[in-house]
Amino acid sequence: MPNGITSLLPNLNHLNVLEKKQLIADWLTARKIKYEPYMTKAELMQLVFTHLPPKEFIVDKVASKYNIETVRIPVKHCVLNPIELGWASLKNYLCQRNVHFRFDYIEQLCNERLAACGPKYASAYFAHIYKQEEIFKTADKNVEEIENDLIDSEDDVDDDTLNDDEVDN
Repeated sequence: MPNGITSLLPNLNHLNVLEKKQLIADWLTARKIKYEPYMTKAELMQLVFTHLPPKEFIVDKVASKYNIETVRIPVKHCVLNPIELGWASLKNYLCQRNVHFRFDYIEQLCNERLAACGPKYASAYFAHIYKQEEIFKTADKNVEEIENDLIDSEDDVDDDTLNDDEVDN
């Protein structure tokens, strides 16, 4: 939408990426979606996202009627939110230039910064977000590979360890 408006909304998914791998596999099996048992949790989630039924939201229908595009952003991930990047940029601009500490001067600085922001800044914010998203995907895959090794089991407890009630006098 070159001349349209974009609205950013928090995104809530059917399955959370923190779900257990078996739960994700069960979801895929119940829907007769083929997958390989060796697939990682990240790969299974990607498969889930490609097979999710399309969601229909009233806000999307109303927005499209007025040529407004709706983009959903992840909840509680400010690094993936272009509005947060813009807000941080504005606050940084104010911190560097606010020497008078008067409301009218702060308002003037805000107007300067907002007037200077254009498609170049927005494109840079989105490029940064795409880069961060790829970093998160790589990290998720790496964590998943070592996740089972990090889980402590009771079998690892040494028989020689002291009981909480035991105290040497």
